[in-house]
Amino acid sequence: MTENTKEALLAKVQDLMKYGTSANMEELDKIYHKDIIVMDLNIDGRLVSLKKQGFMEMLKEAFKDKIPEDHMWSKIHSATVNDDRGHVLISRKIPVGGPKMHIELSIDFVFEDGRWQVTREVNFSRPDREAA
Repeated sequence: MTENTKEALLAKVQDLMKYGTSANMEELDKIYHKDIIVMDLNIDGRLVSLKKQGFMEMLKEAFKDKIPEDHMWSKIHSATVNDDRGHVLISRKIPVGGPKMHIELSIDFVFEDGRWQVTREVNFSRPDREAA
């Protein structure tokens, strides 16, 4: 059983990155809450909203044939825990929505069923300047 602490939340974020970049759908299914909503706003103002299965399929396709270690860059700006709620603000550079995108992610978590689960992601994505 995981604890609802900031350290456990940050460890879950590391798991989320590891399982996402390796397209480990079985493990991601445990991290993504059944009612997750993912909203991505791109630099052109286009908003895409996906529920769990659609988001997981998009990740599976984005990381197919990719080397996970090449996509682990991150910078955590904030991580907070209040009882059974957690929030992480993080920057990532990953190949979702383009060859390599710089994405700012605001991730809401709930501690439910003995583990941290993602309930909502609100993302802003733009092309990564270093990849251009």
